[in-house]
Amino acid sequence: MIIKVSKIISCSSEHPSYPSSNLLEHPPKSSWRCAKPNELIATVIFQLLESSCITGLEIGNYRSCIVVVEASTSEEPDNWIPVVNHQFLTHDEAANSKFKDQVQIFTKRELNPETIKMKFDRVKVTCMQSANPRELFGLEFIVLKTEVTVDLGLDVFGRFKLKEKNDDEVDEFKEQYLKLFGKKKTYKDELKEKITETGLSNFAKKQEQDREHKKKPLLEKLESKAKLNATGSGIPSSSTDTSGITNNLPDMKRNKNEPPVARTLFGDVIPSPKPKKKPTDTSKTDKDESMNLKKRVLSPQPSSSDDSGPTKKARCSLCNFNDDELCKNCNLPKVKPLVENIKTKPRKKTKPKKEFNKLFEDISFSLSGYVNPQRDEIRRKALKMGAKYIADPNITSNKCTHLICAFKNTPKSQQLKGHCKIVGHKFIENCFDKKKRLPWRRYALDSREQSQPESEEEIEGSTSPIRIPSIYDQETDDSD
Repeated sequence: MIIKVSKIISCSSEHPSYPSSNLLEHPPKSSWRCAKPNELIATVIFQLLESSCITGLEIGNYRSCIVVVEASTSEEPDNWIPVVNHQFLTHDEAANSKFKDQVQIFTKRELNPETIKMKFDRVKVTCMQSANPRELFGLEFIVLKTEVTVDLGLDVFGRFKLKEKNDDEVDEFKEQYLKLFGKKKTYKDELKEKITETGLSNFAKKQEQDREHKKKPLLEKLESKAKLNATGSGIPSSSTDTSGITNNLPDMKRNKNEPPVARTLFGDVIPSPKPKKKPTDTSKTDKDESMNLKKRVLSPQPSSSDDSGPTKKARCSLCNFNDDELCKNCNLPKVKPLVENIKTKPRKKTKPKKEFNKLFEDISFSLSGYVNPQRDEIRRKALKMGAKYIADPNITSNKCTHLICAFKNTPKSQQLKGHCKIVGHKFIENCFDKKKRLPWRRYALDSREQSQPESEEEIEGSTSPIRIPSIYDQETDDSD
């Protein structure tokens, strides 16, 4: 239902040819526009015929960017509550004179939910357009709507009163209908009855039938073999036993004198146990044991003439100090002492060490893509490890060895690509936290650099001065 407007209380600006009184007519004959083209805001305040709830709006725009509709009561006229705030045109469209005749309809969903149940008797409309000062703006029309609720305790549909229900009349009508037509079965009921009948009959037939269990092919083979073994008949040529070779070759016949072949339940041939080897001469075993003993001895093998005797001569203490000559005491070749033959174990290589404030003494670095406070924190940690900071690096004079980048393809990284090592800030932070100089390729931003082998070793940092190794700590070559 349309809310009627009684009068216009005030208007901030109106053109003489397009006054605000045109908005009172429905349907409107003409529009309302502001007086001058340089104005930015124009407002109109309406007085409604009676206080009512605003549940709908229809706004016809004329070259206004934003239209705001507010409402209040006569008791609090300055307390304006917003109902709708809608933008019809953007700033660029208005500046380029791309105006359109737009009509927007607002329902309960688009309105302010707090104002739907409140009653108002005043409405304020504000039009704004600051992008194009050469144009006049305003409204073509505005229509306010409300809902009519009639609660008289009656069942009504619009303006029509519904007939009251009478249960006695309904029951009489049902009885007459059933007498005339009776209960008719529907297609669904008939279909359900047929399904139940056929299902029960099929189930009874299956229960009456004597079903035989299907035998598996492997069990059939075993049973057939058991019958053949029991009767003693020959194996048929058509059998497809994969375990026996003679079953697949009917022309080959077994000798009667041959013992029966032992088989498993599945038809596989059980191999016969291998015959045990007869004990050989003890002389061969003695020779093998003597050869094994000779291999274990560290000293060179003695002559066969000496070993073949029944008793072996024991070596004397003088055999271990001279060259390979026969000893005058025991007539055996002399052997070098065992201490010379034992090789010393190579010592583990220790990682190189440096003082912590000299870990980065050969590094000059620059930062790219970082802002404070993170930028100062990275620079402070690198300087504590002995690095040199370069603010404006280049290829010729201010050369830097490492460029610390926040992300790929920064302007500095594109300038210095191929001339320095480009890594992330984790390189500085991890070296500082672990007190080590780690290989830079682990933190390279380029994935191709990370896949290449590392060209640097880890250098541990220490706060105490480095101890110069003595001659006793140096590694020695193994003696041949």
